[in-house]
Amino acid sequence: MRTAASVLASIVWAGLSVGVPAAHAGPGAGAVAAVPPAPVTFESVAGAAPAISRADLLGVAWATSAPCTDGDDAEQRLCRAVRDRRLATLRAGTYLIDGDSGALAVSEWTAADKLVTVTVNGCMACVEPPGGLYVVSSAAAPIFNGTVAQGANVHTSSMTLADAVTAKRFRARVPALRTQFVVKVAAAGGGLWTRDDKRGLAVDVLAARVYDPCDGSIVVSTAPSGQGPVDASTCPAVVDSPTRPDRRNEPELPQAMTSKDIRTAMAPVQAASSDCYDAYGVMGKAKLTYTVNGDGSIGAYEQEGDFVDTPTGTCLDKAARAVTFPKTKKKHFTFSFPVSVP
Repeated sequence: MRTAASVLASIVWAGLSVGVPAAHAGPGAGAVAAVPPAPVTFESVAGAAPAISRADLLGVAWATSAPCTDGDDAEQRLCRAVRDRRLATLRAGTYLIDGDSGALAVSEWTAADKLVTVTVNGCMACVEPPGGLYVVSSAAAPIFNGTVAQGANVHTSSMTLADAVTAKRFRARVPALRTQFVVKVAAAGGGLWTRDDKRGLAVDVLAARVYDPCDGSIVVSTAPSGQGPVDASTCPAVVDSPTRPDRRNEPELPQAMTSKDIRTAMAPVQAASSDCYDAYGVMGKAKLTYTVNGDGSIGAYEQEGDFVDTPTGTCLDKAARAVTFPKTKKKHFTFSFPVSVP
């Protein structure tokens, strides 16, 4: 973790160097008892630091690069005065700023150790720099992959996730997690750097945290942290669990089908036997054996008799398989039904 004390360090980066003498505490002259320092938290480091949004970074980009060459002499002097005043104010302050998509990386979960590694990189504007201005940690020069920068590592820690389901659920939330930094502009070169055709602003990271905006819970933090800002719109959609139908007013199911139930259900097959005779002109007998499930569906069906593997048998099968039976409490019920053609 880097704290405000890390600002009092020598920075050698991107060809810029500056030495700042370390602070010294002289011997006390009185007998006053020392007061224990207050614990350092993310909130205490941030203090009343104002937030810098993505839109604000466009103004920062202007303040760090505006040539102020348009207009007459008076307009140019006014432009330079505004630019320089904004830049001086920027360099004097401490700010809260969100990381972009390059700020957070989470490794794959492994069953052997049940861990994922959470890495926080110093990326405030690495992927799509507003106004072409990259904003990265001053801890090390950024690495570039094309136009995308990778900022220096700010924090790495491991999280234990009990099983694959928990790990999958966590990784599904990673794109919604937010990374937040407390920063101030690095002293070296006023924080400004250029490399090839790229330019950027280096900031000292005083504290960093990752939180879930759905409930504000902290995932990792370089210092103890309270709840992060809550944005309920980022919460995953809740799928309503199916409710059990109210069957209090439904009639009670019979234990099993009666002979009457079977005759009623098989009436369409008996009628179809005449149609099958009309179509193929073959007389004979068939035995249809069913196993019916409790919900009335056909679990198994077989035809025996004179029409097996004949057009008339196929005609009977079509009608027999279309039969629906009443529901019963009995899970399975088997019976045979004779059919005469015609």
